[in-house]
Amino acid sequence: MTRPHIEFVQSQVIPFQQGLYGGARPDIACRTLSRDDDTAATSTVLRYPEGWHATESHTLAADEEIFVLEGSLSINGQVYGKHFYGHLPKGYLRKDMSSVSGAVVLTFFSGVPVATRAATSDWDMRRVVECLDTRAMAAAAGARKHMNSGDWDPSGTVHKTLYVDPDTAERTWLIGMMPYWWSNKAEVHPVVEEEFAILGDICFPLGVMRAGGYFWRPPGIAHGPFATWGGALHLCRCKGGPFATQWVETDGPNWNPPDKPILPEPYATWTKVAADVNREPNY
Repeated sequence: MTRPHIEFVQSQVIPFQQGLYGGARPDIACRTLSRDDDTAATSTVLRYPEGWHATESHTLAADEEIFVLEGSLSINGQVYGKHFYGHLPKGYLRKDMSSVSGAVVLTFFSGVPVATRAATSDWDMRRVVECLDTRAMAAAAGARKHMNSGDWDPSGTVHKTLYVDPDTAERTWLIGMMPYWWSNKAEVHPVVEEEFAILGDICFPLGVMRAGGYFWRPPGIAHGPFATWGGALHLCRCKGGPFATQWVETDGPNWNPPDKPILPEPYATWTKVAADVNREPNY
């Protein structure tokens, strides 16, 4: 995987471009969070205008994984509302796709999302998650044994598994942290960890990541400890195999960490230009 280490950027500073790379959906706006130079797999935030409608049924030449941040998106007659999730594998047929109200959708593609007009298609049913209302899911509050997280104490957090790839064991999940939750441990993972902050704040040694914050962290990099003032809700993904965690004891978190993110260009310039994006509310 050939993406740079990004930890972290407030995605609000990244400019939108018109249309998807590969030519699909030319009438939507695309904010690219990160992209793999080898596979063209991409993490994005897509903005669908009010009244948007796909002009024909089609498939994509890549997996599309979606989480609706705002508004709603309709696919094959199913309405994906706020915080709805879907995993639509390569070749999945979109007979109809629209957004009446407009939508902002966190979207991940496994490659170039080239669209092909189609009336029928075949796709791997094992890899389909259709129209999942994450609010209605039961949350796990116990040990994360299924994620090889050892004896970590999950008190003060909840967890919802959204997708597990049947071939690679890569997974996508939500984690929620209650106000004033903290941990005195740092973590190391053998796989890529990718994360998008949906709500709240979390204090890293590299700064305070707030709603809209995003990171792509390569394997083997120690990170933490963590703390949150007001609580947080994050969408997380691991890439490159099954998730696991090695724990490293620390002296505890810094509740007011200095801002020193790891940002390649052009992220560093975007952040510098829009320096007031990552700050406390102005009471």
